[in-house]
Amino acid sequence: MKRSLIVIYIYLVLSSCVTPYDVTTSFQPAIVVEGMITDKPGPYVVNLSNTIPVNNQLYETSVVQGATVVIHDDQGLTETLVEKSPGSYYTSSIQGVVGRSYYITISTSEGNSYQSAPEKLLPVGDFTNLRYEFAQNEPGGSNHQISSTNGFNIFLDSEVLPEQEGRVWWRWTGTFHIFTYPSLHTRPSDGKVIVQLPDPIPCSGYYVFRGALMGPTGRCTCCDCWVSEYSQIPLISDTRFVNNGKVTGMQIAFVEANRRTLYEKYHLEVEQMSVSQTVYDFWKNVKQQKSNSSNLFQTPPPKTKGNLVATSEKAIPVIGYFAASSVKVHSIDMTQLDVPYPVLAIDTLTVSCTQAYKNSSTIKPIFW
Repeated sequence: MKRSLIVIYIYLVLSSCVTPYDVTTSFQPAIVVEGMITDKPGPYVVNLSNTIPVNNQLYETSVVQGATVVIHDDQGLTETLVEKSPGSYYTSSIQGVVGRSYYITISTSEGNSYQSAPEKLLPVGDFTNLRYEFAQNEPGGSNHQISSTNGFNIFLDSEVLPEQEGRVWWRWTGTFHIFTYPSLHTRPSDGKVIVQLPDPIPCSGYYVFRGALMGPTGRCTCCDCWVSEYSQIPLISDTRFVNNGKVTGMQIAFVEANRRTLYEKYHLEVEQMSVSQTVYDFWKNVKQQKSNSSNLFQTPPPKTKGNLVATSEKAIPVIGYFAASSVKVHSIDMTQLDVPYPVLAIDTLTVSCTQAYKNSSTIKPIFW
């Protein structure tokens, strides 16, 4: 596999800020697969995309549409997934069971076929003492409250069952509430003397009449958003440091403390998962590749392939994983009261909140 291919693959899988480096002009197309089944209720999703060349500076993801994706278990049960958004295939009813094995088959509209190796759904230990410690790396004045190096280091203590053989996979999702002011949006006038004219965004509930801002005529539907953030690097245990079935003081996240993330509170949900040796090795290699990508003079990384193979002639290569895992979930909240200095009120952004933040939604989460 070409090194350039691996770098772009990491970008697609982790959606992280990786600065690519072009060490070769060669490029080998491949299909990228991300999927998992757990013992928690679904739906589960399998994402299919294509690799893109390193010189694609826009990182335009190329999804695989119109494929047939089927989950199989070792008892003969199958379920065909439904493509609910381009390249994302969802389950309807299947749920993983500890002790059973699962695999997927994929048939693309071009006639290429792929299959994952069977993955046994192993049990997972629980984790406790999910906690944070505030780290102040710079002054907390007004100049350091939109973007800050201050924040919360998140730690936990983990139990590792014998069946896991020291292998643990963690991932987290952070959620915070933000507020914007689309009614204050303006535009420059067309005259010789440029002035800013009221130009409220329609979802704000305001309008312009004879040059004046009027309203509200109704509720703003794009002022409140909940923003999601995700772990950006593979979080896996180092089997050398699992002592007597315990992992103590594992740092799994850093949450930035600023006037936006702490407008109301920051909710962090952490998942602890079991993982097979094959998927563990996959994430270990991805982690090494992500680390090496910051240095042109590192030795070439190991091949990052995963647990899928092509099952049809002339099919393009496949990289990625389909995993089966048991899951334990706990959460923790952080607020302005947990910061040792005053946090300013949220700043004024005059756009729709869905435009202001990536991965934002106007739908209030059920846990909020």
